[in-house]
Amino acid sequence: MRDRVSLYTEIYLPDSTGAFPVILLRSPYPYSLPSRNDKRPISRYTEAGYAVVFQLVRGQGLSGGRFRRYFNDANDGFDCIAWIAAQRWCDGNVGMEGPSYLGNTQLLAARSRPPALKCIMPTAFVGHFIKHFPFVGGVAPRLNFIQWNWFADAETAEALAVPQREDTLRAHPLWSSALDKRPLVDAAEWILSGDKLACWKETVNHPLDDDFWQSIHFTDRDLELLDIPMFFTAGWYDMTIGPVDFFTRLEKLLPERKDRYLLVGPWNHQQTYASHLHSMGSGEREVQDNSAVDLVAQRLAFYDCYLKRSDGATKRSCQTPVQDIQPDRVRVYITGALQSNANVWRDFPTFPAPGTVRKNLYLHSQGNAHRVPGDGSLSYMRPVDSPQPEPCDHYCYDPNRPTPSETVPLSDRSGIEARTDVLTYTTQALSEPLTLLGEISLVLHAASDARDTDWFATVTEVFPDGRSIAFHFSIAALRARYRQGFGKEVLLVPDQSYRFDIPLGPAGHQLAAGNRLRLSLFSSAFPKYDPNTNTGNTAATDTDMRVARQSIFHDADRPSHLVLPIINL
Repeated sequence: MRDRVSLYTEIYLPDSTGAFPVILLRSPYPYSLPSRNDKRPISRYTEAGYAVVFQLVRGQGLSGGRFRRYFNDANDGFDCIAWIAAQRWCDGNVGMEGPSYLGNTQLLAARSRPPALKCIMPTAFVGHFIKHFPFVGGVAPRLNFIQWNWFADAETAEALAVPQREDTLRAHPLWSSALDKRPLVDAAEWILSGDKLACWKETVNHPLDDDFWQSIHFTDRDLELLDIPMFFTAGWYDMTIGPVDFFTRLEKLLPERKDRYLLVGPWNHQQTYASHLHSMGSGEREVQDNSAVDLVAQRLAFYDCYLKRSDGATKRSCQTPVQDIQPDRVRVYITGALQSNANVWRDFPTFPAPGTVRKNLYLHSQGNAHRVPGDGSLSYMRPVDSPQPEPCDHYCYDPNRPTPSETVPLSDRSGIEARTDVLTYTTQALSEPLTLLGEISLVLHAASDARDTDWFATVTEVFPDGRSIAFHFSIAALRARYRQGFGKEVLLVPDQSYRFDIPLGPAGHQLAAGNRLRLSLFSSAFPKYDPNTNTGNTAATDTDMRVARQSIFHDADRPSHLVLPIINL
């Protein structure tokens, strides 16, 4: 690198001699080195005439330097690509791919604009670190981010065997301490060390979207400067909504570009990049045979289009039909019941899909939505102004007894929904299927008697037997102090009503006739996310806690509602 630090790099070349286009992956995970664990497999790339370079980012494995999550990846990506372009086995054309952290290393490298980088394929990446991960809507991380830092150093399968379930964690001598320890900044003291402990502390101490994050966040202007072909891949069951978010923003910013693609399948985080996992379900959501995609073949079609030479000149735009990559620029899979017209791939020229209609689904109750079955309902009828408006719903959120997170995502939530610190609002049984495709959002009118608190929301499909199962990664949250934006903190006036706009993430699902749609509201998802202490103090260092009394409004002046993206299938 430019500062003389050396990064561990593996190079795989085709059997033939000459210069080749190169596929680069920059990763923090020693366990995923191709020489240790080749799941891609590399041979399909080399047999197709591509060289492959796999590099561990700074501070990871045998790479030198200090690890700082993403902050070195723009310059290091530029330097690595410049070095590759100068090698005799490179023909001057470099593409990048990879999921999760590897998706962000591509975008950061592209941001530095190395001349040899011709295209990227970012998969399942974090789009915004305060909105998506490790913070979620400004809600501080706890278990998920401690686990990520632990996993990032794993070099063997055995080292990956960290307890996952809360009941197992409670019995673990070290991990149990991380669940409850205050202050939050010290929660990882007995588990992490070195660069990873420093990464944990640095992150939780910077919850504001301020100058600290500027070099790795992407404003609209930063996105506009990414002037190379891009192929985004995502999964409805994955928590990282960066691919859909970036693609949608770019469609608004640069609608004239036709070298941008989006693929979204019924996949969790691992399945977005690994075709051999496509036969596995996620929680209680089964995967259909026709949802499997040969992702390597798709990547090679993209690289053939934008990396390989033709008549001695590099293709800056694809001269072959789009259909060689996928039928249209956007391809999404819509899940649903077995005996239905769902469980199909649909192709669109852009996203959100043309013809999408956004409809409001309003919350209603007579003040008893904290019980299941209660009287919380959802309907297209807006609350009306009347002498006796609908009473608000209340619940108490105690950070010492927080609402638990799901042990297994996409599994029956009815047990959690029965808690008194959860409100539920449910439609009548659907008379016909309801197909949702796009971003679901919530407009919440609420108050708390605390100076700060958290609002969590999830949407589920309720089956006739009572099971309540999410159909996308729908745990979403907003820390109340960030309701005016993540760049500043504005504490609440106790018991004053405010409007909170909460994005719930994208979905592609058809709810079956006879089933119902449910919205659940609560104020914590522990231990995955840190419970808000409700004090308004600095989250990283706070050791005090108080119970908050929450109020949810759904009257004519404060019509809380879901916004649904509906299409005809």
